[in-house]
Amino acid sequence: MLVNFVHNRGERTMATAKRSAAKEIWDTLSRINVNEHTEDKGGLTYLSWAWAWSIMMDHYPDLIVKWHGMTDDNGITRDITTYPGGTASVSCSVTIQHPAGDVKREMWLPVMDYRNKAIANPDSRAISDAKQRCLTKCFGILGLGCYIYAGSDLPKESETDEAPKKTTRPKVKKAPKKEVKKEEKNYVEELKTTATDLFNSGWEPDESMKSEIKNAIKTDDTEEAVRLIKMLKDAGAVARKLNDDTEEPTDA
Repeated sequence: MLVNFVHNRGERTMATAKRSAAKEIWDTLSRINVNEHTEDKGGLTYLSWAWAWSIMMDHYPDLIVKWHGMTDDNGITRDITTYPGGTASVSCSVTIQHPAGDVKREMWLPVMDYRNKAIANPDSRAISDAKQRCLTKCFGILGLGCYIYAGSDLPKESETDEAPKKTTRPKVKKAPKKEVKKEEKNYVEELKTTATDLFNSGWEPDESMKSEIKNAIKTDDTEEAVRLIKMLKDAGAVARKLNDDTEEPTDA
């Protein structure tokens, strides 16, 4: 029982150390800015494999690269995997030796043309290019330039797919503007008449009211004239009521 406990504890310690090593490698590589060493082709961003290799050598010169493939019908081991129809893919692993434990990552990539379409029966040049790209991408999952691959794994819309139709809101007919009838009455003239009648009856407006009346007449302001006419009529009604109340009754 004690032996098993010690053994299990040792395994857990090694696993923890290995995770710590992987995180240390990731933190080291992922903070490196690769923007000045990329190139856009076919809608994708590529990192220079030569520059990426030099960075890896600066940090982890003892790393180990291994290519994986298949054994063909003739018993020959090849560093590619072929599929029915003649297409192929390449695969590699990168192992970084670390005091806390080796960290290994694997990556694979189809052999593609400049349009990023799989090539049937690829030649040696196409295979070589795919291997360089695959190795650089393996460096990416270790942390170097991983962010430039964001979105490259998303499916592209088919060129034959119909473009989404724009949804247009139904046009709302604007309500017809109400025709503003011209005022048949000339309220400015009515203001003059009302003010004159009140003045003749003995009522005299204050200086502020006089100024407002003169200004409305001078500017031919209909709205202001209507407001002042109402005020004058109200004032006239009050004045007449006061006058009636103060009149003494006559004997019959």
